[in-house]
Amino acid sequence: MTTTPELGINWDDVTAEITSVLRDYLRINTSNPPGNEQAAAEFLAPILETEGYECEYVEAGPGRVSMRTRLHGTGDERPLMLLNHTDVVPVQEEFWDVDPFAAVEQDGMLWGRGALDMKGMGTLELLVMLLFKRLNLTPNRDIVFLAVADEEAGSAYGMEWLDQNEQAWITEPEFALNEGGMGALNLLGSNRPVFACSPSEKSPLWLKLRAEGQPGHGSTPHGDNAVERLIRALYAIQNWDRAVTVQPHTAEALQRMRDANAWAGSAPSLNKLCQTYPAFAAVTRDTISNTGATSGIKHNVIPADAEATLDCRLLPGESYDDFIKSMRDVIDDEKVEVEVVFGSMGPSSSFETEMVSVIEDVVREQVEGALVIPSTCVGFTDSRVLRRHGVHSYGFVPTLMDASLAAGVHGHNERTPIEGLNTGIQILFEVVRRFTNAQRF
Repeated sequence: MTTTPELGINWDDVTAEITSVLRDYLRINTSNPPGNEQAAAEFLAPILETEGYECEYVEAGPGRVSMRTRLHGTGDERPLMLLNHTDVVPVQEEFWDVDPFAAVEQDGMLWGRGALDMKGMGTLELLVMLLFKRLNLTPNRDIVFLAVADEEAGSAYGMEWLDQNEQAWITEPEFALNEGGMGALNLLGSNRPVFACSPSEKSPLWLKLRAEGQPGHGSTPHGDNAVERLIRALYAIQNWDRAVTVQPHTAEALQRMRDANAWAGSAPSLNKLCQTYPAFAAVTRDTISNTGATSGIKHNVIPADAEATLDCRLLPGESYDDFIKSMRDVIDDEKVEVEVVFGSMGPSSSFETEMVSVIEDVVREQVEGALVIPSTCVGFTDSRVLRRHGVHSYGFVPTLMDASLAAGVHGHNERTPIEGLNTGIQILFEVVRRFTNAQRF
């Protein structure tokens, strides 16, 4: 589809505009730390203001700025929020094939840190706001665009800050669309397009292990070495056999794919899926990644302590306290401390809502043979804060791309296909238009 005759939209022109805006947006380095999200807010706001929007800002710390605007509707229903974050994770530039902040366009893709997570979706949401204004569409509820800081480092200067200081910004909407699920070709080896819509996500639990031992001269081993103690603890954790759990949303997703004959031949077994696709294995158990280890003051000194950082992600409904207790039992060493660095939970949203029904209808109409499945996002998003206040929040990025490109999220050579942006804007616009019953008056 290149045009929408009843509204006069040429989607090729819209996609060219998205590509141009996103290219400029990717060139703004908002790596967190330090964030510098003020630069992103000051980039997005003038684009909206040119179309007649009024933008508001809050500053949670120096340069840690979040921005919102709204399209006023009839007020018949509570608002819909289009949520996105403006910070990105840092890069190891030496491992990239291109400059990660040059926004290189090649091979039909736009390359750059944030292309997938999540400046691409933010730009799609931005264009929805612009199109509604240009087309004089009036929705039955306000549409709120919120570009928020600090998602990548836990939201202390973003959504968590808003929750503590500007709660009205996040409790007002009834529904929200955010990152957390996307459209993929070849998802889990399927033979048809699959769009994941996430009503739930795993809860982050960042831990620090600290081992203590007897310091001494490196020439005289004594059996109470903090580094060795830490290594034993990490080895025990690595070999901790945590139970596989298929939660309801995952079970429903698999059943929908089986019912649609999404695999050539018989459907793969649960074990096969877990062995073949790490991202799927991650939604069937609590996960632990060792993300750092430090110790030592000199080559010939046995240190008095050693530390390691663990990124743990718990399935929805799991208890932090129970998990930490089990970890301590696995380590079984009183000289290894387990410290909580960060944790933030949120409930799940229902998958049986009007929003999900609209998403399913629009996807099926616009992408031949496509499925919509519920998914549990393995990363945490700002939706968890909204869900704590009863906002129905869904991770739904309707771009369509090969599933292998998802490796670019927090990885090297992050990039998004421009054709996927074309698909994404058409789906997102129509979902928002239909859900808000937007009319020209």
